[in-house]
Amino acid sequence: MSGRTIRRQLTAAGAGLLLLAAGVSTPATASPVAGQQPARSIAWAPCDEVPTVQCGRITLPVDWSKPGGATFELVMAKRPAGDPAASKGPLFINPGGPGGSGVNMTFSAGSIFSPEVLRTFDIIGIDPRGVARSHPVVCSADALGQPGDTVLPRTKAEYTALVQFNRQLAADCKQQTGPLYDHVDSISVARDLDAVRAALGADKLNWYGASYGSLTGQMYAELFPQRIRTMVNDGNMDHSLDTWRFQLSESGFAEDSFQQFVDWCGKSPNCALQGQDVSKVYAEVLAKADAGTLVDPSDGTKLSNWDLLGLTQFFFSRPRWVQLGDLLSSLHAGTPSAAVRTARTELASTRPAAVPTAAGKASSGAVELVEDVRPQFCEDWSLPIHSFGELDTLYRASLKVAPRMRASVEALQSMTQCIGWPGKVNNPQHRLKVKGAPTIVMFNGIHDPATGYSWAVNARRQLGKAVLVTYEGSGHVVYTRTACTRAAADNYFLNLTVPAADTRCAANDPALAPAARTAGTPNTTELTSRW
Repeated sequence: MSGRTIRRQLTAAGAGLLLLAAGVSTPATASPVAGQQPARSIAWAPCDEVPTVQCGRITLPVDWSKPGGATFELVMAKRPAGDPAASKGPLFINPGGPGGSGVNMTFSAGSIFSPEVLRTFDIIGIDPRGVARSHPVVCSADALGQPGDTVLPRTKAEYTALVQFNRQLAADCKQQTGPLYDHVDSISVARDLDAVRAALGADKLNWYGASYGSLTGQMYAELFPQRIRTMVNDGNMDHSLDTWRFQLSESGFAEDSFQQFVDWCGKSPNCALQGQDVSKVYAEVLAKADAGTLVDPSDGTKLSNWDLLGLTQFFFSRPRWVQLGDLLSSLHAGTPSAAVRTARTELASTRPAAVPTAAGKASSGAVELVEDVRPQFCEDWSLPIHSFGELDTLYRASLKVAPRMRASVEALQSMTQCIGWPGKVNNPQHRLKVKGAPTIVMFNGIHDPATGYSWAVNARRQLGKAVLVTYEGSGHVVYTRTACTRAAADNYFLNLTVPAADTRCAANDPALAPAARTAGTPNTTELTSRW
């Protein structure tokens, strides 16, 4: 998810071309008959990045309530089934986020899905509207660089500054992006998904949604239940939570994950902190961050308290206990280590990039644009905070739930980035109402730091006809973690075999997890969306 403001810098010259190429076009044809998709075509060509994969474009309405109005281009990728004669139709995939690229996930499909799934399904990944290649939401670098943006205001003045920042940024992003800015919610994405299904000529689709992608799956099941052959949601959102239950449950998930690390560290020779009081060590490191004296020993970069908490929680999702132990040991002892720099590099790839300075702008004076995914979350969630006092009371409650982790950094930032946001919540929380869908298969870890197990249990109750496969371990998103989780999903995809309702898969021993890999070298088998 994105408190998780995924920002991708666009060049000053290229930004304008991108907006023209993928921008809002002239009105489409007349409105289709209700419940039916009009005839649309997909223009396919080899992808520039991976020529063996086909990339396609389809023109869709910006506002599905006005299908004859303005349009935009949605971009997708297709990895054709290895055996077209055995094809069971399209398997749509979504890596979560919000802001994750389904196109990029398709490029990595060969290291994610089993050979039999790859042989039998056309793998289809879309870049959801407002993301990456599909008319991204963009903001000017100057607007993103204005003061006031903070994870958590600690004074009334900071709260007022954040409200002003959010409002001014929204106005700027809407101006830079155009009408699509107000229509990037998961309901709209689900309607886009069905339009692609129809254009492919498929009566039904198959679906794998990871993390925040599970919300798109849930919305699709509500809207188009009879157009589903199979649906797997892995790491499940609970889109029925109010402000307090959302934030406090997320804080509890982060605290639980830290305890899992502490327990592992106490018994694993692979932990750099073995034999020490891990909670005490962490408290001492966090106290330095609070005082403004914590630095990365390798290069002297100062790390704030939210930097430290964010780094720590980043490794919960993997989970990478070995690397987390090395990181905390380095920070505590003040000893240079590649662990801290590697962690910062990896986290920077999923968190806000540094806003470019004015000196970095093109001499032409064109506005420098940066991709931003705040509205995706703010249009899906109504989590109102009306005053600094209300926010402070909520944070103090979070400290009781998570005394060591304080809060889920991602959840807190996702919520505070919407305070004062002037847009409409198009897809507010509600209990799911799915009728006529086949059995939906859900996967969730017991110790998931982002979409905790209680979220999955509650979502399963709402879905009714659904089965929850339980992974008895730590980490976020579990399909690729064990032969058990993979087989449960694959048998369902391939043979329509629904796992038994009480299916449980044993955890991998995190002591066997590899140490930090080289920074900048992605592990494509890790399905670890932040949400």
